[in-house]
Amino acid sequence: MNTKPLLDLNHVSKQFGAVAAINHLSFSINGGEVLGVMGPNGSGKTTLLNLIMGVYALNEGEIRFAGECINGLSTDEISRRGIGRTYQIPQPFQQMTVLENLMVGDLYGGGHRSIKAARKSALAILDRVGLSEKAETEARKLGLLDLKRLELGRALSMRPVLLLLDEIAAGLVEAEIAQLQRLILELKSGGQTILLIEHILSIIFNLSDRILVLDFGERVAEGTPAEIADNSRVHEIYLGKKEVHEPIEPRAPKIVSKAEPQKLLALQNVNAGYGDFQALFGVSLDVLEGEIVGLIGVNGAGKTTLIRTVNRQLPLMSGEILFKGKSIVDARSYDIIELGMAQCIEGRKLFPELTVQENLEIGAYCRRAREKRHSTMKQVYTLFPILGERRHQIANTLSGGEQQMLAIGRALMALPDLIIFDELSLGLAPLVIDSLYHAILQINGQGTGILLVEQNVHRSLEVADRAYIIERGRIVLSGTAEALGRDEHVKQAYFGL
Repeated sequence: MNTKPLLDLNHVSKQFGAVAAINHLSFSINGGEVLGVMGPNGSGKTTLLNLIMGVYALNEGEIRFAGECINGLSTDEISRRGIGRTYQIPQPFQQMTVLENLMVGDLYGGGHRSIKAARKSALAILDRVGLSEKAETEARKLGLLDLKRLELGRALSMRPVLLLLDEIAAGLVEAEIAQLQRLILELKSGGQTILLIEHILSIIFNLSDRILVLDFGERVAEGTPAEIADNSRVHEIYLGKKEVHEPIEPRAPKIVSKAEPQKLLALQNVNAGYGDFQALFGVSLDVLEGEIVGLIGVNGAGKTTLIRTVNRQLPLMSGEILFKGKSIVDARSYDIIELGMAQCIEGRKLFPELTVQENLEIGAYCRRAREKRHSTMKQVYTLFPILGERRHQIANTLSGGEQQMLAIGRALMALPDLIIFDELSLGLAPLVIDSLYHAILQINGQGTGILLVEQNVHRSLEVADRAYIIERGRIVLSGTAEALGRDEHVKQAYFGL
């Protein structure tokens, strides 16, 4: 491996408004090296690739490639200098054949000026990525694995000195991941320099020479796979701290309508996905009345797909979903809230130009909640007094924590029997997260069932009664929160190692 740095980032920063997506980040990649980049959702990984490729302009710092500063260059200029990139969602020319897609890249940036030479080169790459037999197939007719192969082939057709791989294994099943991993290993053996971003952590650990760990746009760890696997700070980022800043208060007695709690939500052997792509495999879980159940997994494990399946935004391939004992498989997604299920969406998704009060009123649009909206709003303001103080303030002028409170309040306005909280703590300060988790306990104490979807293991297990750990679309562990908190297999299942 060539020890001469090929790519150098020096104190690189990028802000979007008041948010620092990348903060004074410095690192380098040597020629012939595979550098893995990992971090939880929102840590800045995709922003990093966009900065390298010139999609975003830097606020501070310098990026040098092959000894030359590439700050301010356009994406096509950077590509021509020898940096190629794949995208998490493949972006081929749909109406072109597989061969034509590669020839475009070769003619554009691969150095061939003749169609004949470009065709020969493209065929060689197709053989390398395992697509020779589908050279004349239109890209729109390919399955997901072949689309991923094509995406890699298109990047290789530019003859990159540095190859940026952005979650290339996302959405693939285990057998397909193994095939793709072998292909990347072949590239590595051939001396290809690679920057690898991947949520399937086993791929990062298996393929990387070094690993860079990001959190909130900052470098928190860098080292060999063995060093990163043993790094307590990395464990904390992915699993959460074992002790929170402020201890969670003892729970108040729960208000439950029946002596024996009934199942609010039950998934039975659910298989689901996107078109022909299967993302959930035989998933079974349930939430009882008045219970907090955690659904825990890294980004890309299948948590959001499961939520969309429950909310009927995705069709089932097979299986059953019951809510209050009745099937909701044929329910429409916008009727789910009328049945008594609400969701606090990842990223909050507020109406940014409406006031706090207007956002809350929209949350009570369903028939079951409309007549009680004024009394419910008073309850929300009691739970979150700051929202009452700012009821006439425009939502997008609130802080991140206040916006999350408003999102919770909007879900409560529907008077749900079950609330699904999706990545409640994402991007928030620890003290703010403490206050939100206290609020969850208060909500649950009134008898509302909760499905808590989180990346943070320890934070979830502090408040949950039971939990499920999901990995690559499958439930791999489940049990009481207390038992999972002591289970040494949690880290192994969570990291996929």
